[in-house]
Amino acid sequence: MSQVNGISGGESAHRPSGVPASEPMPPDAVGTGAPTGPMFGPTDRSAIERRPSGELESTILAALWAAGAPLTPGQVQAAIETDLARTTVTTILSRLYEKGSVTRSRSGRGFAYTPTEDAAGLTARRMHSELRKEQDRSTVLARFVSQLTDEDERLLRDLLDGDAR
Repeated sequence: MSQVNGISGGESAHRPSGVPASEPMPPDAVGTGAPTGPMFGPTDRSAIERRPSGELESTILAALWAAGAPLTPGQVQAAIETDLARTTVTTILSRLYEKGSVTRSRSGRGFAYTPTEDAAGLTARRMHSELRKEQDRSTVLARFVSQLTDEDERLLRDLLDGDAR
């Protein structure tokens, strides 16, 4: 294999510190373009934990509900006290806007965001969305009701009878 600037053909130009150009790169670093090893974090992709789906959206919505006023991405970032980049928070807020979960209004050069409904309203909308995906709605509803606790079943009966609490 030919060598250019101490890097053989199949290797990335990114070398973990402490690995001289004269030595071969560790196998987990070859071709990835990303530094690896003890100084750079896990080399095994399975060791990197992913957040559960929707967790960031839920966290951001919770911050907006708690604020009770429109928040900019920077204010949301401060409110959730996390190491998320402001651009990540902005991306999540934009996705929530596209889904109709938040509204936005101009605030300086950017936007401030407000939830369109409370937590219960959002959950109800998600339930309706799931129900609309199914052709056999009666089976879905029957299975849902069959899995309710006795207390939830009584509450549902009261709501259906117009005895809302």
